[in-house]
Amino acid sequence: MLRDLTLLALRNLGARKARSALTLIGIAIGMTAVVALISLSLGAQRAIERQFAKLGADVILVVPAGSLGEPRPAPLDLSLLKNIAGVRSVGAVRREILPVKSAATPGFLTVVGVRSFDDGEKLFGGLELAGGRLFLSGEDEVVLGAGAARDLKVALGDSITIQNRAFRVVGLLKPTRNDQDDYALYLSLAKLEEFVDEKGFVSIVFVRAAPGIDTTALAQEIQKTLRESVTEREFLVQSSKQLSDLVSGVLTVLRWTLGAIAGVSLLVGGIGLTNTMLMAILERTHEIGILRAIGAGREHIIMLFLLESSLLGLLGGLIGLIIGGAIAQSVAMAAQQFLRTDLFSVAFDGTLIAGSLGFSVVLGAIAGLWPAWRAAQLSPIEALRYE
Repeated sequence: MLRDLTLLALRNLGARKARSALTLIGIAIGMTAVVALISLSLGAQRAIERQFAKLGADVILVVPAGSLGEPRPAPLDLSLLKNIAGVRSVGAVRREILPVKSAATPGFLTVVGVRSFDDGEKLFGGLELAGGRLFLSGEDEVVLGAGAARDLKVALGDSITIQNRAFRVVGLLKPTRNDQDDYALYLSLAKLEEFVDEKGFVSIVFVRAAPGIDTTALAQEIQKTLRESVTEREFLVQSSKQLSDLVSGVLTVLRWTLGAIAGVSLLVGGIGLTNTMLMAILERTHEIGILRAIGAGREHIIMLFLLESSLLGLLGGLIGLIIGGAIAQSVAMAAQQFLRTDLFSVAFDGTLIAGSLGFSVVLGAIAGLWPAWRAAQLSPIEALRYE
């Protein structure tokens, strides 16, 4: 019986191609908006979580407060942090814009001075070497981001100058799709301070907690120490887990907000589907009478109309899923190409696919519930008389 009703529902939809197509468009537009916005926001959340995971769950960030965008360097005695109980090691970076030139290209470049953790790591944030090695702190050596190396037209072993002082390129980094990292030059923090007047300044400090130490409690202790010891500048202290949870929470709220806004258009499509099914009752009253006359019960009429509305919802959801995924992927590719950031990525997994299709089927069934009930209440005799 279910198979026969399904085939009949498909024939009925095919017999009214124009009306079915318009109804599908209404459902598809709403689902397109929902899928595109959710997949992009979920992709951004996962990209940020990957960035924090590269830092490590045991790392606490100390950043100068009071500046918009990239934090400006502020004075800080790193020994204050290293002497706090529970701190395993302290690393720091300082970013400055300095004149840099190669044999082929002169210009200005972001120069990043790095003080490594005590266990030998030189760079932070998951930056990886594509070739060569890391610089030695006591030597005039640099590591270049992929974009900086390309613009300066240099390779391993070549020489560049920073304020007319020669440095040898000993390492090249893998592309990160982040201009802040790709178009930068890395050297030891001590070497960078030889080019600037203000000593002891940092842009970001990385504090690694000792094994077994609660990073949240340690972050609070660091904040307390800085407030008692540093009066010239306020610092923000957050563990990488706290920052990751904060950003994830904001993006989750944003995702649901955008989904709700896009869901309004999906709701409009559902109302259009209800109207289509109500019109179908008027057009097919005689047909309903015939079905009742040959033995179809009210439950069969309800099932027939619910199958039709559910199929419309499923097809509209499938079209919207395909188009929404294509739009989201196009936006992500354009952002990666022109903005050079991987934060615009797409999370298009089985959960999103199943959820979208399931929701569209449920929406179709709900939209067709009242029309199906009305069709089932028609008197067989009156329906057969209807012309």
